[in-house]
Amino acid sequence: MIFLLTGPVHSGKTTTLKKAVLRLKDHALDVHGFLSEAVFEGQERTGYDLFDLKEEKSVPLLRITGDKDWQRVGSYFFIPSGLEKAERILLRAGEADVCVVDEVGPLELTGKGFWPALERVLFPPSAVFLISLRESILEDFRRILEKQEAEVFDVREKDVLSRLTEKIVSAV
Repeated sequence: MIFLLTGPVHSGKTTTLKKAVLRLKDHALDVHGFLSEAVFEGQERTGYDLFDLKEEKSVPLLRITGDKDWQRVGSYFFIPSGLEKAERILLRAGEADVCVVDEVGPLELTGKGFWPALERVLFPPSAVFLISLRESILEDFRRILEKQEAEVFDVREKDVLSRLTEKIVSAV
């Protein structure tokens, strides 16, 4: 089963995922995957780090500066070692009860970024997945999922955290 958490840019998707992970662990579920945590220098967002939920360690994932040969999304460059780490995390999704992916973006919709690894474990799902994505790409992503069963939760909905974790616990 796939659960999608959607909302606008900077609407609290990652914060909601962090809380959901804690609640799922309280239910004795084995939660793997990753969160994308913003990195700031003063008031300026300079990138994102990938936080591995199993190892509880962060590595740089995206930065506003990078090599011209690196994959790019918007104003950010994917750091190759961070992207490789995301792929390794995804490929071990079957070891967990729940795999969190924060977040699928426009680059993944084009088959780049960490999409090749995610695609391998999504068809069919090797675990219960909790995936965040912007509302602006939700319909395109649902088309990619085709006939995979997916339930959508909007981060702005009342009691979204409780409803989401309840559904995931029931699905596992």
